[in-house]
Amino acid sequence: MKIDGVHISQDGNKTLCLIEGLSDELKEKIRKDLSAIVHGSNEVLDLPKYHTYKNTLTLFLERYSTKSEKTQKGMIGELLSHILMPEFFKDLTSLSVLKNKEEKSIKKGFDIIYFNNSNNSIWYSEVKSGHKNTKKSAAEGNKILLNRSYKGINKMFLSGRDSLWQSAIIDVVLTIGSKKKAKSLKKLLSADSPLNKTASDKDKNVILISVLYENPMNALKIKDFDSFIEAIKDKKDFKNILICSIQKNTFEKVAKFLESEAKNG
Repeated sequence: MKIDGVHISQDGNKTLCLIEGLSDELKEKIRKDLSAIVHGSNEVLDLPKYHTYKNTLTLFLERYSTKSEKTQKGMIGELLSHILMPEFFKDLTSLSVLKNKEEKSIKKGFDIIYFNNSNNSIWYSEVKSGHKNTKKSAAEGNKILLNRSYKGINKMFLSGRDSLWQSAIIDVVLTIGSKKKAKSLKKLLSADSPLNKTASDKDKNVILISVLYENPMNALKIKDFDSFIEAIKDKKDFKNILICSIQKNTFEKVAKFLESEAKNG
């Protein structure tokens, strides 16, 4: 699906998405996908009258309104990633929900875990969002976010916290309708857990996602990723790496749209 105002370019393991504005098509995609993203598509199918769009807006905004600006930027960044990643990678299926299980908290653990349907592999993603420093270029600001994403996902793997995988396995039930497929995916995730002493971080696939809030007039270019890739190429901390950057002018416009939807719904 082509979304008006959203421009995607890809080169190898690099993907760049420039959002010129919150078009009617992008708004409609948010309306269509929000409940499944927040609760899990299988959970919404089970309880459609409970997990309505209006109820989901209320839940999201209750959490959003109480957070610091830094956390709000992150919440909108994760939402945009959930919304747009299926447009970039048709073979990836999300195994994660946006909401945290704790009341009015933000999601802890892996931001989004994906299953690649073409080669039966698990991909762990970390989303980092923010504005660039006024003294830095868009490319420099985005590189900072990508570095944070790299360090963040690596820190999670090194933490040895099996609770990260326990949470991921719970999300599979919320997102995947087929019991047979869900069981298979849970087995794949459990094999990556720190409890499996043969599992290695170097065998894991990661997606580093940055969401840069910056004027589209100062647009990123896909070649801007090259210096970051050059800096990490010899580290070999992971098996495979995909790099995805989303640029949008502000995060507030998305929040204001959601607020207006809640009022008018």
